[in-house]
Amino acid sequence: MSLSIITPHYNDLTGLEKIYSCLQNQSHTIWEWIIVDDFSNKAVLEILNKWHLKLVDVRVRLFCNNKKTNASVCRNIGIDQASYNQLVFLDADDLILENFVANRLLDVEEFTVFKNYKIISKNNEIIFSKAFKSKPLDSFLKANFLWQTTCVLWDRTFLMKIGKFDPNLQRLQDVELFIRALIEGKNYKIIDNEVDFLYRAIPIRLKQDIVKRSCESVNYLILKITTNYHLEPYKFKYLKSYYFACTKNLQRSKSLEDIKYVKGSLKVFYTNNLINVYLYLMGSLLLTLYRYHMISDTYFLKINRYFFK
Repeated sequence: MSLSIITPHYNDLTGLEKIYSCLQNQSHTIWEWIIVDDFSNKAVLEILNKWHLKLVDVRVRLFCNNKKTNASVCRNIGIDQASYNQLVFLDADDLILENFVANRLLDVEEFTVFKNYKIISKNNEIIFSKAFKSKPLDSFLKANFLWQTTCVLWDRTFLMKIGKFDPNLQRLQDVELFIRALIEGKNYKIIDNEVDFLYRAIPIRLKQDIVKRSCESVNYLILKITTNYHLEPYKFKYLKSYYFACTKNLQRSKSLEDIKYVKGSLKVFYTNNLINVYLYLMGSLLLTLYRYHMISDTYFLKINRYFFK
């Protein structure tokens, strides 16, 4: 029994070097690491290929896209190419501890969540350990994200069955997959594990086009859930929390020119009967007040939280 580790990559050789160092220090040495490069810059790609050849390690497999796609496409390529039936996804800027692989040598029917991990800053300072709540599906529908991509150990057969990652999503692709897996899965497990994974948090302001991409992804996610997923009617109302996520990204980015994207998302929630006319008008009013500096950042977020979270 062993593990396939899949990493999408784009112009981050330093991250790959850190991951390989972590893998070399694993207590269990039978693993494979699949790197899928998403059309990195020519100079980076040349160095990447030389680095890979110099490793002389058959456990490390490199695949290179011939055009720019996204992380979902890269992860799906990794799923298709994996040698083992147990899969985990690891981003290039995250870190794993020495028992990461050994802790995942488990029989998995569908998927297993390793719920304990720590979030670290860009300076490697621990920000906090993520708290865990009951009713995972309800939490994700309310935009309360209990775990992230690397926390889940997947059975490859189950992952292929439910359709892998949705390549149409620029953001929230892991969230959408978790929701789908929680709806379709019957035999998943949640483990109270020792911390063996450090997730690196990137400040919102450092992410390019964060409001636009977040709103577009929220719109797509909402339409997909309301159209394709069979839920109890009252649970669809939970989804309005994703509109609050849009307002939170707007407030954190300080980008007033992106209000139009948040306004567009508000309309999506209204036209799909996820909010009533009162909430639609309230959301529109708050955006107008915020645009003209008639409400502070703090109150903009606080009032939106009250109505939409």
